[in-house]
Amino acid sequence: MVNCMALPELMGDADFSHAPQPARSALQAAEDTLHRLAAALEDVFLVYNVEYLDQPTRSGTAAHAIVFQGKLLADSEPTYPLLLKRYKDLGYTPLLRRKHGIDMVVLMEGILQPRRINSPRWLHLLLLLLTIITATISGAQFQGAVLNMRAIQRGNLVSVGDVVQAGAPFALTLLFILGVHEMGHYFAARRHRVDVTLPYFIPFPFFLLGTLGAVIFIKSPLNNRKALFDVGISGPLAGFVVALIAYIIGLFLPPAGANNLLLLGIGNERIGMPILLQGLGDVLRPDLLQAYGGRNISSLAVFVARQPIAFAAWFGMLLTVLNLLPIGQLDGGHVMYTLFGEAAWTIALATFAVMIFLGLTIFPSLLFFAFLAFLTGLRHPPPGDDITPLDNRRKLIGYATIVLFFLIGTVTPFTFGR
Repeated sequence: MVNCMALPELMGDADFSHAPQPARSALQAAEDTLHRLAAALEDVFLVYNVEYLDQPTRSGTAAHAIVFQGKLLADSEPTYPLLLKRYKDLGYTPLLRRKHGIDMVVLMEGILQPRRINSPRWLHLLLLLLTIITATISGAQFQGAVLNMRAIQRGNLVSVGDVVQAGAPFALTLLFILGVHEMGHYFAARRHRVDVTLPYFIPFPFFLLGTLGAVIFIKSPLNNRKALFDVGISGPLAGFVVALIAYIIGLFLPPAGANNLLLLGIGNERIGMPILLQGLGDVLRPDLLQAYGGRNISSLAVFVARQPIAFAAWFGMLLTVLNLLPIGQLDGGHVMYTLFGEAAWTIALATFAVMIFLGLTIFPSLLFFAFLAFLTGLRHPPPGDDITPLDNRRKLIGYATIVLFFLIGTVTPFTFGR
């Protein structure tokens, strides 16, 4: 259900093609290679020291690296693309790092190859159509409309029309939010000239929403933190804006009746209302505040659960929160790394521990999302240029997004009672 973009790691998943070496003595060849590599740095980097390292990769192999330690003589942002071009001709992939005030150019032997993911457009369209069908069926089930398979076999399609009428508002709203989320990633990536796939929607008829969300794959590396930030944050913010608009529209539409999946045999359904959504509801729909026992009790949660468009928007907010979790290669993980660097690893570990605790005590479904986060990896890989910092505008947006996370999140999405 989490909509996340999948980023290639700079070391491990990529396919390196090794440049051939001339047939001469190993020592002479090494010296000649070092001179050529150092010469490519003369106008942009002052070398203090040189080290040779074997960098382990996720596949278990060792990548040979040459590390030039020193000081950059030019701004890192325009310098890194220049180094990429120069060292591609020499058969190496450069990485820019900074540690304890020392700049480093790390040269990985081999050329980083883009991911070979070339799906036909019809596959993306087919997955979208299947997801519309499964999400519509799920949306209809919320309203108690189900397909009558026996009647359909006899040629009676009345139940099909009932399902489409009941489920389409929920399904189309939710999938529009997911689609805008992924296209936010897509256009941000293309703006940074990063190769990216179209969204893959994931139909799943046995799941509450009829879908596990959508995902895009970024096939070529993101060069620096600015690009990583823009691509990572654009999806959640774009999806949030659409979900917010849909939520406000839904507040002024009539409810469709009882939400059967939540109401069945349990009592009054309640969904956890985030601070932002509760506040908007109380301001825009004060008539939902009911006097009870001398105080006003909001029935907003009951209304939202029964209004298909508002309910889809509520789920859109929940999915946005899950994507903004500051873990690994989730969107929130990208944002945290660009803001805090290596400290993002500590934040990810703390978040993962909190998810496990809340999953065991309050919201068991969080254990599923914790498992997904663990599979994608808790540690975020650095971009090729890990020196170029975020500008103040991006930092402000990043910090505002952290605040947004707490405004639209709730630790108890679902509760039941009589």
